[in-house]
Amino acid sequence: MSSYRPALDPMPTASVTPEQQSQLARYRDLLLERSSRMNLTAIRDTEGVDQRLIAESLKLLPFIDDSCAAGSEVVDIGTGAGIPGIPLAIVRPDITWTLIDGTAKKVAFLREVIEALPLHNVVLYHGRVEELAHEGHLRGRYHCLTARAVASLPALLELGLPMIRTGGTLLLPKGPEIAEELDDAGRAASELGARIVSSDGLQDTGTGVETRLVIVAKERDTPVQYPRRAGLPARSPLGSQARSAATG
Repeated sequence: MSSYRPALDPMPTASVTPEQQSQLARYRDLLLERSSRMNLTAIRDTEGVDQRLIAESLKLLPFIDDSCAAGSEVVDIGTGAGIPGIPLAIVRPDITWTLIDGTAKKVAFLREVIEALPLHNVVLYHGRVEELAHEGHLRGRYHCLTARAVASLPALLELGLPMIRTGGTLLLPKGPEIAEELDDAGRAASELGARIVSSDGLQDTGTGVETRLVIVAKERDTPVQYPRRAGLPARSPLGSQARSAATG
């Protein structure tokens, strides 16, 4: 097993212990090995996984540290092969991480990961967020939510806000060209009981990939009808409906 080499940006990796670096390397190696036959990620080289997936995930660490004390619960929706949830669960073992994905083979891979590392602070759910967010034991439960490359911002707000408690935070890394998404998401946030706090760029980890982190604060309960049934948040985003009505 080759070692995990922290990326160029020292801030996210400053508190990563040697044992955690070993766990990150083991996760990386499992991801590369299984992706050769399971298509878990399009990135198939060691450096790419270290920088584009693991280091990009760890860029959220300072914001997790700001938002979540020891004993908090964080949910990562649409986690796929475990990004950003698994790297963050490794470096914050004092937080319980719930990882949700709708693809059975990805959840099976994640089960293998948490057994192999091992990770005792990770809970897995196989299912759609539109349905799970209406479950009484999950709705309004989490202190923080992450999601990477899952859906548009308005859809992410509708899916994610019902799952976090009032006073909780959404941390949503996105690409640089999100001006229209942000406008729509602002309208959706108001409907869903939240406010967009910031959308600043994150420091480059040496990959040349520009990332903006959208931070959303939940200020009141989300109306009980949200999220709508499966597929609707993506097909008919809340903010875009209001924009279309205003311009129509």
